[in-house]
Amino acid sequence: MKSKITKYLNGKSSADEQSELLNWIRKDDHLAEFHQIKEEWKAEIVHETVPKEFNGSWQNIQSQMMEQLQNEVLRKQRSLNFFRYAAILLVIISFPALIYIFTSGKNNIPVTYTTVAADYGQISKVVLPDSSVIWVNSGSRIRYDNHFSASNRNIELVGEAFFKVHKNKDLPMVVANGDLRVKVLGTEFLVSAYPEEANIQIVLEKGKVELNSASDKLLSKEMKPGELAMFDKSSKSLDINNVNTNLYTSWKDGIINIYNLPLNELVIRLQKRYNQKFKVDEEIKNLPFTFTIKNEELSDILSLIEKITPVKAIQHDNFIELRYNKQKELNK
Repeated sequence: MKSKITKYLNGKSSADEQSELLNWIRKDDHLAEFHQIKEEWKAEIVHETVPKEFNGSWQNIQSQMMEQLQNEVLRKQRSLNFFRYAAILLVIISFPALIYIFTSGKNNIPVTYTTVAADYGQISKVVLPDSSVIWVNSGSRIRYDNHFSASNRNIELVGEAFFKVHKNKDLPMVVANGDLRVKVLGTEFLVSAYPEEANIQIVLEKGKVELNSASDKLLSKEMKPGELAMFDKSSKSLDINNVNTNLYTSWKDGIINIYNLPLNELVIRLQKRYNQKFKVDEEIKNLPFTFTIKNEELSDILSLIEKITPVKAIQHDNFIELRYNKQKELNK
């Protein structure tokens, strides 16, 4: 570097060499080293080559050159500082804007829905994003949006489903069907809410659930394990009783327990289990039935019904008609 400094002091440096020298002087306190080499150069060269009468002028020229060099160094340093502070200021200004863009963008994500449905004669099992598990019964469906487990745990239910809910005290699950809301933290329960049925049934096996109405703010009930809640859709009334929960929830294991169920509701279960449509005569629609269906064929079930009640099953093209068998009633 000494040779380059000497070359500069002799006025023989190119523009690129001068720029390189300026960059070198800026770094690691090289300015002191530059002054030392300059003084050595002056001692060795200036006093030998410059006549005494020109020493003052030469000193002035060197001072001006040095002043220009220092000014150039300071100017470049100020430019660097400006850009450094400008970059910092830009980050400070941009950071809140980035936060706003990120959060507002997150809030503006379009809502999309996932639907899980079970065809007639089938049972669907689904594991939700929060690790909750739902068994969806035949002819039923659930729906939830893409914010599920992030900002909500809302489930829309049509039909019947059994829920095993992963506990999250900060974000309760809410199962909705029409006017009724079932709010839970972590529990195991069943909701039966087929559109064609007059009642919504909630059966609680474990934990605790809270029942509310979307239209009646005064309706708020808590259930305990082993209880069945019957919500009348028309009157909005709610009755809670103790039951054997297995009679209502065993369908998820392939077993259907029919307990004191009128025929017009029984055929709804049979339709969903066997994917078969029915028509029921008015005279027999309220006949009660109690039995268990495991792996029986539909023909076996119909034979049992005909044997124990005054009912005649007649197969048509696309449905089975259940008629009142008056002759059997008379023969009793």
